[in-house]
This record gives sequence, C-alpha cells and structure tokens, in this order.
Amino acid sequence: MIQRIVVRLKVGEHMLSATDDPVFLGLRGAAGREFRLALHKGKTLRRGSENRFVFGSPDDRETNVAHPELNDPTQPALELDGIASAFIRKGFDPIPNVRAIGEMDDRLEVLEAEIEFFVSGQSEPVRHFRSGPLWLGLVSGLRFEVPRTDDGS
Repeated sequence: MIQRIVVRLKVGEHMLSATDDPVFLGLRGAAGREFRLALHKGKTLRRGSENRFVFGSPDDRETNVAHPELNDPTQPALELDGIASAFIRKGFDPIPNVRAIGEMDDRLEVLEAEIEFFVSGQSEPVRHFRSGPLWLGLVSGLRFEVPRTDDGS
C-alpha cells in the first residue's frame, strides 16, 4: 500500500514560466485518480521555484498539501500495482472571466518533474522522473507523462 507520494516540480525562469492555474498529479490504471498540486501555505509554481508536494495521511507530519483530507493516497488505499503510469496535467483557473484576453493561455514551464511513491514494506521509493523544458498550456498541450525510472521489479 502506498503510504506517501512526493512530487517535485522545478519551474523555469522565462517570463511566462509560472501559472496560477490548477496543476494535478494524475495516476492511470485500476487505482487511477488525480491529486491537486497545491501547498497548504504559500504560493506555488512561481518562476524559478522548486516545489515539493507531499501527499500522505492528514495525520502524517510530512504532508504539506492543501486539503490533505481530500488528497490522501491512503484513503481509499492505493496499491502500486494498480498504477500503470503517472502524468502532470494543467487545468484552468476556475473563474476565467476575470482574466484579460492576453492571459487566456497561462503557461507553465517545467524543467524537472519527479514523483516518488513510498510503499509500505519497501525501503526505497518507486521513482518516476522527466526533465524538460516541458511547457503546459493551450498552445503546447495540457499534460505530459512522467515515466518510471526503475525496471519495476
């Protein structure tokens, strides 16, 4: 059973590299679901930043995401073998009518994306990693895959 998921995103430094739009970790497979990448405190996904999102039980001291009770990988329980792949997906601001026309394509540049699954009974996390630059937005696409870096055994 997965006890904790840690996502690290390194954001580029270009003028249009950051976003206020929602960004999600997605898991495909029988145990598929999405988790919102938002910290409990502070702004996220700012230009030149490195963000570390820790998903775990709301009682886990390491958990640092907003609304941990809604983004808890332990409830319902996730099994690693129920996850076929992982991706990062950019959504849109829930109130688009307050944005200027020039801001309709709020982009995000990701230089590195790392996902670690901490599984009960395993000493090392299962790691997924991808380096960029990878752009997310209407012009460049809204999701990218983050492949597993070990052989899966």
